[in-house]
Parts: sequence; structure tokens; C-alpha cells
Amino acid sequence: MLYVWIAVLVLAVVLEAVTSDLVAIWFFPAALVSLVLSLFEVPWWVQILLFVVVGLLLVIATRPLCRRLLAGKAVKTNAESLIGKVCIVTEEIRNIDEVGEVKVGGLCWSARSQDPTRVIAVGEQVTILEIQGVKLIVS
Repeated sequence: MLYVWIAVLVLAVVLEAVTSDLVAIWFFPAALVSLVLSLFEVPWWVQILLFVVVGLLLVIATRPLCRRLLAGKAVKTNAESLIGKVCIVTEEIRNIDEVGEVKVGGLCWSARSQDPTRVIAVGEQVTILEIQGVKLIVS
């Protein structure tokens, strides 16, 4: 069973290294306990039982804490960070003609009005509601 526990240890480390969701970290100490038991020639069924018990206890005891610590605050990046910002119309927005442009953060974006019948004049301030492809939807 010694080689089985070494394989489980290696598998747990590799699995944890290739994922970022803490899926196998709890089974490393459990396999380590079973590995030590195998060195003392404890029966195989006791090794497996302790592996399962230690692994489950670690999951139950620490998973909620780990989830809370890893969750943190989601930081909006790139285009997502534009939603909710106010920008200036640089080219009249007319959905019917599929034209319109706004400037936000020093960059010009194609824009469409949330209300398809509304024409928004140059110089008006609008708020970005969402992003559809490369176009900002504004109101």
C-alpha cells in the first residue's frame, strides 16, 4: 500500500497544481497519514478508512473558510469596467442607421441607444448600460 499512497500524494499535488479551485488539497494530508500508517504495517482497510475520514474532516472543517478567503471581491477588468460610466457622444447615435459613437476613457466606441427610436445628439452625456460585441449600449 506504500506505493498506492505515494501515488495518491503525487496525484493530489498534480491535480491541485493544475486547478485553482482547491479540489485535492485536503487529500494530501489524508494520504500522508495513510502513508505513515502503511510504514507501520497497519491493515489496509484501516489506512483507507483513515484516508476517507481525515479527508472528509478536512473538507468539512476548512472548505467554507477557503472559499471565503479565495472569493474576495471581483474586480471588473477591461471592457466590463466601462459599464455604469458616463461618456460623451461624439457622433450622433441613430440606431435605425446603425451609426453612433461615444468617447470614454480616451477611447472611441461604437454606440447604440437602448431605446431604438431615440436619437442622441453630439455632446450629450450618456450612461453605458451594457456591451454587445464591440458596441456600447447607452441611455
